[in-house]
Amino acid sequence: MKYILIPYIALGLVLSMAIGVEYICVGEEMFPDYFGSPFVFKKKSLATSMEYYYSVSGLLLNILIWSALLFLLRFLVVGSWLRTGSNTILKTFYKVGIGVLIAFATLSITIETIVVGSGFKEGQNYWYFELDKEAEKWGMECEGEILFFRM
Repeated sequence: MKYILIPYIALGLVLSMAIGVEYICVGEEMFPDYFGSPFVFKKKSLATSMEYYYSVSGLLLNILIWSALLFLLRFLVVGSWLRTGSNTILKTFYKVGIGVLIAFATLSITIETIVVGSGFKEGQNYWYFELDKEAEKWGMECEGEILFFRM
């Protein structure tokens, strides 16, 4: 069960943009904003500010990256407990922290399901957003900006 929670928490961290990059493109045309954590997985709809489109492959890659980081962090924390002995205060803080992360992930996933775009057409909730090709095709210049906790 504990190993299923790690990808769930990773999904919540990716969707919440705990640490992410926003790509804003400037040029002659209107162009959507793209978001990555570290891979591009979401773009803003040009029609409304409350709708986003998702890249399935970008989302999966980001979940894998965040899950690996969380597995490593868990390994280090549990390994330190085994070396130093049983410390109930640290274990309590660890369990409370996990509970907070699960609640945070649930909130992030719930919010993102509200703003998800519809369908799996080209350019909408597709397998891959080719930001560089699209920007070049339309003559746009895109620059990334690091964000913390931007939903």
